[in-house]
Formats: sequence, C-alpha cells, structure tokens
Amino acid sequence: MKQTTDYHRLAPSAEKDWVEAFVLEQRLLGVPGDRIGDALAVVESHVAESGEGAQEAFGEARAYARQTADGRKVDDLAPAWVAGVVLGLLGMLVTLAGVSPWLAGEARLEITLGWVATLVLTLAGAGALVLATETVLRLAVDRPWAGAGIVAAFFVVTVVLAVALRQPVADVPVVAVVVVGAAMLALSTALELREVLRGEVEDPILGPGETAPLRRVTGSGVLTACLMPLLTVLLVTLDWAVTALA
Repeated sequence: MKQTTDYHRLAPSAEKDWVEAFVLEQRLLGVPGDRIGDALAVVESHVAESGEGAQEAFGEARAYARQTADGRKVDDLAPAWVAGVVLGLLGMLVTLAGVSPWLAGEARLEITLGWVATLVLTLAGAGALVLATETVLRLAVDRPWAGAGIVAAFFVVTVVLAVALRQPVADVPVVAVVVVGAAMLALSTALELREVLRGEVEDPILGPGETAPLRRVTGSGVLTACLMPLLTVLLVTLDWAVTALA
C-alpha cells in the first residue's frame, strides 16, 4: 500500500485539532513515524466503532501522546546534519568578516576579541541545540515569540560584543579568511545534502501495511541544505552594493 503525505488519513474520524496536537507531541518526543501511524490507527479504530470523539475517548491529545510514547525522548540529531549546520553558520560569519575589508581594498583583517566572542557564542548555541534538543524545539513550537526574541537577542549581543571588544588578537590575510569561510560553506552544504540524499532528515508517518515512498531529492530539501551559502551570497551582494554606492 502506498503511503500519502497527509497523516489525517490515518484517523479521519477523529477531531483534526486533536490529531495534530497528538502528532506534534509524539514528534517532539522522538517517536518514529511508523509508531505514530500505528497509534493513529488505534485511535481511528476506537472512534469509528464507538462513535466517541478522540478527546472523549483518550483524553487530552498531548497527555495521551506522552502516555503512549513509553518515556521516549527526542532522538539525537544526525551528527553530520548538526556538523553541517554549525559549519554553515560559522562559514557565513567568517566569509562576511573577510569580504567587508576585501571590498574596502584592505589586504589584512584584524581579528578582535569581539569577533572571537561571536564565534564562541555561535558554537554555544549549536551545543545547546544538540544537548537540549527537546527544550529548544518545545520553545520554538509552544512559544514562538519567545524563541524569536532569543534569536534576536543573540544577534544584538554579537553586534554589541563586536563594537565593544575591539582589542586585536591576530592579524590575517583577508583572502585567506574568505577562502576558509567559503570552504566551510562548501563542506556544510555537502554534509547536509548527503543527509537529504540518504533520507535521514525525513521520517514519514506510516499506517499499518504502508511502505515508505522511494527516496527522492526534493526542492525543499536542497534549498534547506543550501540555505547558508545562499544567505551568504545575498549578504555579500548587499555589502558590495553599499560599498559601491558609498
């Protein structure tokens, strides 16, 4: 039986909001897609036969999801994917740090304490994502404005550090900085594309008897893998335009 992408097909008799809340909680708990599908099939069987609503029969969706998850926690993120994201972010920061003085005609880049602090904060953020995946995901889902505020605060702090901590710690060729940044971006894209091709990023929700579709490269998957290089190109273009107009 071929699997379709809408998991509501597995419990059409249950309330749509209940099903969405149940699936989201199970995803946050790291339950595999096939087990989520089995649980939805059980819900559908009971609701269809009894005439009860899912809320009435099984209680609050998120509580029932935690009950049937058997104490599971969010699975570890794929190491290659995490490495790709971290390298991509660092590569973008390094490339932009080298491009600005290059466009201004400078041959060397003075690395300051603020620049080093920015890299350290970036690595710390990546570490938080890996070590506290469930907490980060719940914040993004349950309190999106708080999550957006934290991201905004991160960028504000990095700017303040860059301005306040101007003490030089090293002096390196601008070309070397740009080359290193571009290499990090290329490696990050390669790592993330490999995970997309392997299908490690996706875990489809399957009902009983359904089989996973053939793995194929989707436009959204490629776009996600290439996001950091594309953002870097956009920011470099803006930097060049500002420099040219100055």
